[in-house]
Amino acid sequence: MGRIVNHSLLAAILFALAASVAPEGVSATDSHARDLHFPEPALLKPNVDFWERVYTAYGVSDFVLHDRVRLDVVYGVVRVADTADPARLADLAKPEVQRVRAKYQDILSTLATGVAPEELGAEGRMVWEIWGCPCAPEDLRRAAGNIRVQQGLREKVDEGIQRAHALLPRIIPILHEHNVPAELAALPLVESTYNPTAHSKAGAVGLWQFIRSTGKRYLTITRARDDRRDPVRATEAAARLLRHNYEALGSWPLAIVAYNHGRDGIMTARTAVGSSAIEDIVARYAGPRFGFASKNFYAEFLAALKVVQPLLASHGVHGRTATRRARTTSAGEPADPRAAAFGPDLPAAPLDPPPGISDAY
Repeated sequence: MGRIVNHSLLAAILFALAASVAPEGVSATDSHARDLHFPEPALLKPNVDFWERVYTAYGVSDFVLHDRVRLDVVYGVVRVADTADPARLADLAKPEVQRVRAKYQDILSTLATGVAPEELGAEGRMVWEIWGCPCAPEDLRRAAGNIRVQQGLREKVDEGIQRAHALLPRIIPILHEHNVPAELAALPLVESTYNPTAHSKAGAVGLWQFIRSTGKRYLTITRARDDRRDPVRATEAAARLLRHNYEALGSWPLAIVAYNHGRDGIMTARTAVGSSAIEDIVARYAGPRFGFASKNFYAEFLAALKVVQPLLASHGVHGRTATRRARTTSAGEPADPRAAAFGPDLPAAPLDPPPGISDAY
Protein backbone atom coordinates (compact mmCIF):
# COMPACT_ATOMS: atom_id res chain seq x y z
CA MET A 1 0.00 0.00 0.00
CA GLY A 2 1.41 3.40 -0.93
CA ARG A 3 1.79 6.11 1.68
CA ILE A 4 -0.12 9.33 0.91
CA VAL A 5 1.30 12.70 1.87
CA ASN A 6 -0.60 15.98 1.44
CA HIS A 7 1.61 19.02 0.85
CA SER A 8 -0.88 21.88 1.01
CA LEU A 9 1.78 24.59 0.97
CA LEU A 10 4.27 22.92 -1.40
CA ALA A 11 3.03 25.06 -4.27
CA ALA A 12 3.97 28.29 -2.50
CA ILE A 13 7.47 26.97 -1.88
CA LEU A 14 7.88 25.99 -5.53
CA PHE A 15 6.66 29.41 -6.68
CA ALA A 16 9.25 31.07 -4.44
CA LEU A 17 11.98 28.78 -5.76
CA ALA A 18 10.96 29.48 -9.35
CA ALA A 19 11.20 33.21 -8.76
CA SER A 20 14.76 32.80 -7.47
CA VAL A 21 16.01 31.01 -10.61
CA ALA A 22 17.17 33.34 -13.36
CA PRO A 23 17.88 32.35 -16.98
CA GLU A 24 21.55 31.83 -17.74
CA GLY A 25 23.70 32.44 -20.78
CA VAL A 26 21.23 34.42 -22.82
CA SER A 27 22.26 37.27 -25.06
CA ALA A 28 19.82 40.07 -25.82
CA THR A 29 20.02 39.15 -29.51
CA ASP A 30 19.22 35.46 -28.94
CA SER A 31 16.31 36.21 -26.62
CA HIS A 32 14.89 38.82 -29.00
CA ALA A 33 15.15 36.45 -31.97
CA ARG A 34 13.31 33.71 -30.10
CA ASP A 35 10.63 36.07 -28.81
CA LEU A 36 9.92 37.32 -32.33
CA HIS A 37 8.66 33.86 -33.26
CA PHE A 38 7.42 32.63 -29.88
CA PRO A 39 6.50 35.54 -27.58
CA GLU A 40 5.47 34.89 -24.01
CA PRO A 41 2.56 37.27 -23.31
CA ALA A 42 2.27 38.41 -19.69
CA LEU A 43 -1.22 36.91 -19.52
CA LEU A 44 0.17 33.44 -20.30
CA LYS A 45 3.24 33.58 -18.06
CA PRO A 46 1.52 31.95 -15.03
CA ASN A 47 0.46 29.06 -17.28
CA VAL A 48 3.94 28.67 -18.73
CA ASP A 49 5.41 28.65 -15.23
CA PHE A 50 2.89 26.03 -14.13
CA TRP A 51 3.71 23.67 -16.99
CA GLU A 52 7.43 24.13 -16.49
CA ARG A 53 6.96 22.94 -12.90
CA VAL A 54 4.86 20.00 -14.11
CA TYR A 55 7.73 19.02 -16.41
CA THR A 56 10.64 19.63 -14.03
CA ALA A 57 9.55 19.85 -10.40
CA TYR A 58 6.47 17.67 -9.92
CA GLY A 59 7.09 13.93 -10.29
CA VAL A 60 4.65 11.22 -11.31
CA SER A 61 3.88 10.63 -7.62
CA ASP A 62 2.66 14.23 -7.27
CA PHE A 63 -0.97 15.16 -7.89
CA VAL A 64 -1.41 18.93 -8.05
CA LEU A 65 -4.78 20.48 -7.20
CA HIS A 66 -5.13 23.79 -9.03
CA ASP A 67 -7.66 26.13 -10.58
CA ARG A 68 -8.62 25.20 -14.12
CA VAL A 69 -8.47 28.80 -15.39
CA ARG A 70 -5.94 30.46 -13.08
CA LEU A 71 -3.09 27.96 -13.16
CA ASP A 72 -1.11 30.08 -10.69
CA VAL A 73 -3.73 29.20 -8.06
CA VAL A 74 -2.48 25.93 -6.59
CA TYR A 75 -4.23 24.62 -3.49
CA GLY A 76 -1.94 21.74 -2.65
CA VAL A 77 -0.13 18.61 -3.74
CA VAL A 78 -1.04 15.05 -2.84
CA ARG A 79 2.01 12.82 -2.99
CA VAL A 80 2.01 9.04 -3.21
CA ALA A 81 5.13 7.44 -1.76
CA ASP A 82 6.47 3.93 -1.24
CA THR A 83 5.00 2.31 -4.33
CA ALA A 84 6.93 0.48 -7.00
CA ASP A 85 4.05 0.34 -9.47
CA PRO A 86 3.62 3.63 -11.39
CA ALA A 87 0.43 2.33 -12.99
CA ARG A 88 -1.25 2.29 -9.57
CA LEU A 89 -0.31 5.83 -8.57
CA ALA A 90 -3.57 7.48 -9.63
CA ASP A 91 -5.65 4.83 -7.88
CA LEU A 92 -3.59 5.17 -4.70
CA ALA A 93 -3.89 8.95 -4.75
CA LYS A 94 -7.60 9.04 -5.52
CA PRO A 95 -9.07 8.91 -1.98
CA GLU A 96 -6.78 11.66 -0.68
CA VAL A 97 -7.27 13.78 -3.81
CA GLN A 98 -11.03 13.53 -3.33
CA ARG A 99 -10.72 14.50 0.33
CA VAL A 100 -8.47 17.50 -0.35
CA ARG A 101 -10.58 18.72 -3.25
CA ALA A 102 -13.75 18.50 -1.16
CA LYS A 103 -12.02 20.45 1.62
CA TYR A 104 -11.08 23.34 -0.66
CA GLN A 105 -14.46 23.30 -2.37
CA ASP A 106 -16.03 23.69 1.07
CA ILE A 107 -13.63 26.51 2.00
CA LEU A 108 -14.39 28.40 -1.23
CA SER A 109 -18.13 27.91 -0.86
CA THR A 110 -18.03 29.04 2.76
CA LEU A 111 -16.02 32.15 1.90
CA ALA A 112 -18.63 32.93 -0.77
CA THR A 113 -21.27 33.16 1.99
CA GLY A 114 -19.33 35.96 3.67
CA VAL A 115 -17.58 34.02 6.42
CA ALA A 116 -14.27 35.66 7.37
CA PRO A 117 -11.18 33.72 6.30
CA GLU A 118 -9.81 33.85 9.87
CA GLU A 119 -12.69 31.62 10.95
CA LEU A 120 -11.47 28.90 8.56
CA GLY A 121 -7.93 28.69 9.88
CA ALA A 122 -4.64 28.82 7.99
CA GLU A 123 -6.04 27.16 4.87
CA GLY A 124 -8.93 29.61 4.72
CA ARG A 125 -6.49 32.51 4.92
CA MET A 126 -4.28 30.89 2.26
CA VAL A 127 -7.22 30.57 -0.16
CA TRP A 128 -8.25 34.16 0.55
CA GLU A 129 -4.74 35.39 -0.20
CA ILE A 130 -3.99 33.38 -3.35
CA TRP A 131 -7.23 34.65 -4.88
CA GLY A 132 -6.41 38.23 -3.88
CA CYS A 133 -9.70 38.59 -2.05
CA PRO A 134 -12.02 40.32 -1.19
CA CYS A 135 -13.71 38.50 -4.08
CA ALA A 136 -17.18 38.47 -5.56
CA PRO A 137 -19.21 35.53 -4.16
CA GLU A 138 -19.94 34.24 -7.66
CA ASP A 139 -16.20 34.11 -8.41
CA LEU A 140 -15.57 32.01 -5.31
CA ARG A 141 -18.44 29.68 -6.13
CA ARG A 142 -17.12 29.32 -9.66
CA ALA A 143 -13.66 28.50 -8.30
CA ALA A 144 -15.16 25.78 -6.10
CA GLY A 145 -16.29 24.00 -9.26
CA ASN A 146 -13.02 24.57 -11.12
CA ILE A 147 -10.55 22.55 -9.05
CA ARG A 148 -8.55 20.35 -11.42
CA VAL A 149 -5.90 17.69 -10.75
CA GLN A 150 -2.65 17.41 -12.72
CA GLN A 151 -0.16 14.58 -12.32
CA GLY A 152 3.51 15.54 -12.46
CA LEU A 153 5.61 14.46 -15.42
CA ARG A 154 9.20 14.99 -14.29
CA GLU A 155 10.34 11.38 -14.73
CA LYS A 156 8.63 11.04 -18.11
CA VAL A 157 10.21 14.29 -19.26
CA ASP A 158 13.61 13.04 -18.06
CA GLU A 159 13.14 9.93 -20.19
CA GLY A 160 12.12 12.09 -23.13
CA ILE A 161 15.21 14.26 -22.81
CA GLN A 162 17.35 11.14 -23.04
CA ARG A 163 15.58 10.13 -26.25
CA ALA A 164 15.95 13.68 -27.60
CA HIS A 165 19.75 13.40 -27.53
CA ALA A 166 19.56 10.93 -30.42
CA LEU A 167 16.59 12.49 -32.22
CA LEU A 168 17.39 16.22 -32.31
CA PRO A 169 20.35 15.83 -34.72
CA ARG A 170 17.81 14.39 -37.18
CA ILE A 171 14.90 16.70 -36.37
CA ILE A 172 16.63 20.09 -36.51
CA PRO A 173 18.04 19.82 -40.07
CA ILE A 174 14.62 18.80 -41.36
CA LEU A 175 13.04 21.87 -39.78
CA HIS A 176 15.72 24.05 -41.38
CA GLU A 177 15.08 22.43 -44.78
CA HIS A 178 11.39 23.29 -44.54
CA ASN A 179 12.11 26.88 -43.48
CA VAL A 180 10.37 26.68 -40.11
CA PRO A 181 11.88 27.76 -36.76
CA ALA A 182 14.19 25.12 -35.30
CA GLU A 183 12.67 25.80 -31.87
CA LEU A 184 9.71 23.74 -33.05
CA ALA A 185 11.93 20.76 -32.24
CA ALA A 186 10.66 21.21 -28.66
CA LEU A 187 7.08 20.35 -29.66
CA PRO A 188 7.55 16.56 -29.52
CA LEU A 189 8.26 16.88 -25.80
CA VAL A 190 4.65 18.03 -25.40
CA GLU A 191 3.27 15.55 -27.91
CA SER A 192 5.08 12.31 -27.10
CA THR A 193 8.09 13.05 -24.86
CA TYR A 194 10.18 12.23 -27.95
CA ASN A 195 8.84 8.69 -28.22
CA PRO A 196 8.51 7.51 -31.86
CA THR A 197 6.40 4.54 -30.71
CA ALA A 198 4.00 6.58 -28.57
CA HIS A 199 0.28 6.10 -29.09
CA SER A 200 -2.61 7.92 -27.43
CA LYS A 201 -6.09 6.87 -26.48
CA ALA A 202 -7.36 9.15 -29.26
CA GLY A 203 -5.43 7.14 -31.85
CA ALA A 204 -2.54 9.60 -32.34
CA VAL A 205 0.71 7.83 -33.16
CA GLY A 206 4.41 8.53 -33.20
CA LEU A 207 6.86 11.28 -32.33
CA TRP A 208 4.57 14.06 -33.57
CA GLN A 209 1.28 12.35 -32.61
CA PHE A 210 -0.53 12.45 -35.94
CA ILE A 211 -4.09 11.15 -35.93
CA ARG A 212 -4.93 9.00 -38.95
CA SER A 213 -7.04 11.57 -40.81
CA THR A 214 -4.38 14.30 -40.62
CA GLY A 215 -1.52 11.90 -41.13
CA LYS A 216 -2.94 10.63 -44.41
CA ARG A 217 -2.63 14.13 -45.89
CA TYR A 218 1.14 14.05 -45.42
CA LEU A 219 2.19 10.42 -44.88
CA THR A 220 1.66 6.87 -46.05
CA ILE A 221 -0.57 5.05 -43.59
CA THR A 222 -1.62 1.54 -44.53
CA ARG A 223 -1.86 -1.83 -42.82
CA ALA A 224 1.62 -2.64 -44.04
CA ARG A 225 3.25 0.72 -43.42
CA ASP A 226 2.63 3.57 -41.00
CA ASP A 227 4.99 6.49 -41.55
CA ARG A 228 3.81 8.12 -38.36
CA ARG A 229 6.21 5.77 -36.57
CA ASP A 230 9.15 6.87 -38.72
CA PRO A 231 10.83 9.82 -36.96
CA VAL A 232 12.27 11.28 -40.17
CA ARG A 233 9.11 11.06 -42.30
CA ALA A 234 6.92 12.18 -39.39
CA THR A 235 9.15 15.22 -38.79
CA GLU A 236 8.98 16.14 -42.47
CA ALA A 237 5.18 15.90 -42.28
CA ALA A 238 5.01 17.96 -39.10
CA ALA A 239 7.21 20.66 -40.63
CA ARG A 240 4.94 20.87 -43.67
CA LEU A 241 1.78 20.98 -41.54
CA LEU A 242 3.19 23.67 -39.26
CA ARG A 243 4.36 25.71 -42.26
CA HIS A 244 0.87 25.47 -43.78
CA ASN A 245 -0.64 26.55 -40.45
CA TYR A 246 1.69 29.54 -40.32
CA GLU A 247 0.94 30.58 -43.90
CA ALA A 248 -2.80 30.44 -43.19
CA LEU A 249 -2.76 32.08 -39.77
CA GLY A 250 0.20 34.49 -39.91
CA SER A 251 1.81 33.75 -36.56
CA TRP A 252 3.72 30.88 -34.97
CA PRO A 253 1.71 30.89 -31.71
CA LEU A 254 -1.49 30.34 -33.72
CA ALA A 255 0.23 27.77 -35.94
CA ILE A 256 1.20 25.79 -32.85
CA VAL A 257 -2.28 25.91 -31.30
CA ALA A 258 -3.72 24.88 -34.67
CA TYR A 259 -1.51 21.78 -34.50
CA ASN A 260 -3.68 20.75 -31.55
CA HIS A 261 -7.04 22.37 -32.33
CA GLY A 262 -7.05 22.36 -36.11
CA ARG A 263 -6.42 25.18 -38.58
CA ASP A 264 -10.13 25.80 -39.28
CA GLY A 265 -10.85 25.85 -35.55
CA ILE A 266 -8.27 28.58 -34.93
CA MET A 267 -9.53 30.58 -37.89
CA THR A 268 -12.99 30.42 -36.30
CA ALA A 269 -11.55 31.48 -32.94
CA ARG A 270 -9.69 34.41 -34.50
CA THR A 271 -12.84 35.64 -36.21
CA ALA A 272 -14.99 35.22 -33.10
CA VAL A 273 -12.57 37.15 -30.90
CA GLY A 274 -11.60 39.72 -33.52
CA SER A 275 -7.93 39.35 -32.72
CA SER A 276 -4.93 37.29 -33.82
CA ALA A 277 -3.19 37.64 -30.45
CA ILE A 278 -2.83 34.25 -28.80
CA GLU A 279 -3.52 35.73 -25.36
CA ASP A 280 -6.82 37.22 -26.54
CA ILE A 281 -7.94 33.92 -28.01
CA VAL A 282 -6.99 31.98 -24.87
CA ALA A 283 -8.75 34.48 -22.61
CA ARG A 284 -11.87 35.22 -24.63
CA TYR A 285 -12.69 32.38 -27.03
CA ALA A 286 -15.32 29.98 -25.69
CA GLY A 287 -15.82 27.59 -28.58
CA PRO A 288 -17.31 24.21 -27.63
CA ARG A 289 -14.14 22.26 -28.52
CA PHE A 290 -11.66 24.88 -27.31
CA GLY A 291 -11.15 23.33 -23.90
CA PHE A 292 -8.37 23.09 -21.37
CA ALA A 293 -5.94 21.24 -23.65
CA SER A 294 -6.26 23.71 -26.52
CA LYS A 295 -6.14 26.77 -24.25
CA ASN A 296 -2.91 25.52 -22.69
CA PHE A 297 -1.17 24.08 -25.73
CA TYR A 298 0.96 27.14 -26.54
CA ALA A 299 1.88 27.62 -22.87
CA GLU A 300 2.93 23.95 -22.73
CA PHE A 301 5.07 24.45 -25.81
CA LEU A 302 6.81 27.49 -24.28
CA ALA A 303 7.48 25.51 -21.10
CA ALA A 304 8.85 22.60 -23.16
CA LEU A 305 11.05 25.01 -25.11
CA LYS A 306 12.61 26.22 -21.86
CA VAL A 307 13.29 22.65 -20.77
CA VAL A 308 14.75 21.56 -24.11
CA GLN A 309 16.69 24.79 -24.79
CA PRO A 310 20.04 23.53 -23.38
CA LEU A 311 19.94 20.64 -25.86
CA LEU A 312 18.84 22.89 -28.72
CA ALA A 313 21.71 25.27 -27.92
CA SER A 314 24.18 22.41 -28.22
CA HIS A 315 22.91 22.00 -31.79
CA GLY A 316 23.24 25.69 -32.62
CA VAL A 317 19.66 26.72 -31.81
CA HIS A 318 20.07 29.60 -29.39
CA GLY A 319 17.42 31.15 -27.19
CA ARG A 320 16.40 31.47 -23.58
CA THR A 321 18.23 28.96 -21.40
CA ALA A 322 16.41 27.40 -18.48
CA THR A 323 17.80 25.81 -15.35
CA ARG A 324 16.08 22.65 -14.14
CA ARG A 325 14.35 23.40 -10.88
CA ALA A 326 14.96 21.22 -7.87
CA ARG A 327 11.89 20.01 -6.03
CA THR A 328 12.06 21.07 -2.39
CA THR A 329 10.82 19.89 0.95
CA SER A 330 8.80 22.10 3.26
CA ALA A 331 12.13 23.21 4.74
CA GLY A 332 13.30 24.45 1.36
CA GLU A 333 15.95 21.75 0.88
CA PRO A 334 16.22 19.68 -2.32
CA ALA A 335 13.99 16.63 -2.08
CA ASP A 336 15.51 14.92 -5.10
CA PRO A 337 18.94 16.02 -6.41
CA ARG A 338 18.14 14.42 -9.76
CA ALA A 339 15.45 17.07 -10.36
CA ALA A 340 18.16 19.72 -10.68
CA ALA A 341 19.67 18.14 -13.79
CA PHE A 342 18.68 15.92 -16.63
CA GLY A 343 17.87 12.47 -15.28
CA PRO A 344 19.68 9.19 -15.78
CA ASP A 345 19.44 7.10 -18.91
CA LEU A 346 16.01 5.55 -18.46
CA PRO A 347 14.40 3.08 -20.88
CA ALA A 348 11.98 4.29 -23.53
CA ALA A 349 8.41 3.06 -23.36
CA PRO A 350 5.15 3.92 -25.11
CA LEU A 351 3.12 6.40 -23.08
CA ASP A 352 0.05 8.57 -23.17
CA PRO A 353 1.10 11.71 -21.26
CA PRO A 354 -1.71 12.50 -18.79
CA PRO A 355 -3.26 15.93 -19.39
CA GLY A 356 -4.90 15.72 -15.98
CA ILE A 357 -7.14 13.43 -14.00
CA SER A 358 -9.97 15.66 -12.83
CA ASP A 359 -12.62 13.87 -14.86
CA ALA A 360 -11.55 10.48 -13.52
CA TYR A 361 -11.84 11.72 -9.95
